[in-house]
Amino acid sequence: MPRVLVPTTELTPPKATLTTALAGANNDLVFTAKTGGPAGNSIRVEYLVPAGTNLLSVVVRGYDITVNVATTAGAATSTSTLVKAALEANADATRLISVAHSGADTGAGIVAALAFTALAGGNLSTLQPALTDGDATNGHYITANDGLTVIEVVSTDASTRTVSVEYSPYYTPLADIAAEVVSVAAGATRVIGPFSTGAFDQNASRDVYFTPSISATLDFRAYRLVRAT
Repeated sequence: MPRVLVPTTELTPPKATLTTALAGANNDLVFTAKTGGPAGNSIRVEYLVPAGTNLLSVVVRGYDITVNVATTAGAATSTSTLVKAALEANADATRLISVAHSGADTGAGIVAALAFTALAGGNLSTLQPALTDGDATNGHYITANDGLTVIEVVSTDASTRTVSVEYSPYYTPLADIAAEVVSVAAGATRVIGPFSTGAFDQNASRDVYFTPSISATLDFRAYRLVRAT
């Protein structure tokens, strides 16, 4: 069997989102705040369907995004694909949100009126991903190492155990050095890393290889420590 991937979770606050649930089919969009945390919960979106005949437009006031849906004789004519394009063409809107089609929606459906609705779910916590079971036979890896990823080792063992992290075979100063062995105390949780992109990358995918000394009682999570921009 190949090595087991430990998925990497970015340590960023969850972003507020809104998925519309309009009448009709293939006309829903997902709005996601550009910035993580509770500030995104202040963003509101509305669709107005004006009377008469009007062109599609987007107006942003503070955290409020108004989509004036195109109409003919008071009937909406804008598909969600057109709404998405209009939002993405508005610089003020794109500073606040990103937009995607909902699920398998094609975007071909005509949108309907939507009262101001706030995005929700932005907060300052980070949800822990599921643990990846330790595999001392096949070992593990994280991928796309850019020097910002750490491994969390969770031990339920009654004794001290170890995790061996392999040096890169291409890193000349360490090419002939054995793997770095890290001790994990009984019942403890230990963070290993971040990892040098020269010393630990195993291949072109920038994988880091590591292997626990025992399968049943050492489990793993991986986190990427996102730098503020």
